[in-house]
Amino acid sequence: MKTLLLVFFAYSTIMMMCHRPYKYDSGTFSSSPVNLESFNSVYDDYNSSSPTIWETSPLCFSSNRNSKGGQFDIVYKLMETVFDRVNGQITVDEYTHNWAGEIELNAGLADAVTKINSDSTELGPYLIPMGLYYSNPVEYYQYIFLYSTEISGNLDIKFTENVSSASFSEPRDIVYLNSGKDDAYPSLNKDSSAIYFCSNRGGSFDIYKADINKNNGILNELCDTSSKPISKISVLSSEYEDKCPFIAGNLMVFTSNRPGGYGGYDLYYSKFINGSWSEPVNFGDKINTQYDEYRPIVKALIPGFTNDMMIFSSNRPGGLGGFDLYYAGIDKMTGLTWK
Repeated sequence: MKTLLLVFFAYSTIMMMCHRPYKYDSGTFSSSPVNLESFNSVYDDYNSSSPTIWETSPLCFSSNRNSKGGQFDIVYKLMETVFDRVNGQITVDEYTHNWAGEIELNAGLADAVTKINSDSTELGPYLIPMGLYYSNPVEYYQYIFLYSTEISGNLDIKFTENVSSASFSEPRDIVYLNSGKDDAYPSLNKDSSAIYFCSNRGGSFDIYKADINKNNGILNELCDTSSKPISKISVLSSEYEDKCPFIAGNLMVFTSNRPGGYGGYDLYYSKFINGSWSEPVNFGDKINTQYDEYRPIVKALIPGFTNDMMIFSSNRPGGLGGFDLYYAGIDKMTGLTWK
């Protein structure tokens, strides 16, 4: 998929050079948040997750639109990022025209959210892309889909996958991550040697991790029913609520209502340097407001852009209602490079 997109990007560049002049060699996402209008509703839309290397990619997020303000379900849509090299315009919109069959290749995700959603709340979707399955004429993308659900009375982390078959499996618990309290927002680190998540098992929400054996394969590790040591990441955790960790390479972004912010929940980042996470840094008043900024994710390695895209939710005024999804450009801090 990455190779196909690079070929398409190069072909588009050549065609524009031949048929019309272009002014811009690269695009830069605005550092001021932009409302993702085509994905939002008058209800609360947040908790998104998307793979990090595709110009066209699935966007899964939580919303209470289906219940008209009640429990949250996970919604799946395809997102497309387009940069016009002639006028410099960047468009981030729902993908509907099905170039290269992207809708069919990702169609299984509609089955996934059907398996995931219940009469209880589902939050914190996290997609692990596992590659393209191809056996003529069958072709589809394989994913492991992590999330949390309140179906047992508190938030537990579960997963479903279509790696072992074309259809997504019935959801299963990630046993060693769950406690008698709320456990949510799982995210793999750069080399898939640990799963980070947040939990209020210690009173307030803090950020924790479980080390896993990447040599066993991520699916086998998620299915493991034995216990694993769980450790709190002290440098990222405070006496307040620290939630929604998301890792892209050497960068972690999360939300916190700790003092020193701009009001409500703010977005912070930390870098993994020399084997440990750095002191969290507030993203500042270009992104944070006196309202709540929540569940950030980072899309890196988008071809043709000088910076990375961070998607998050906020209940600031000016949206369609409740929490809306926004995106903003952030400096490249992930350490990820094209292979």
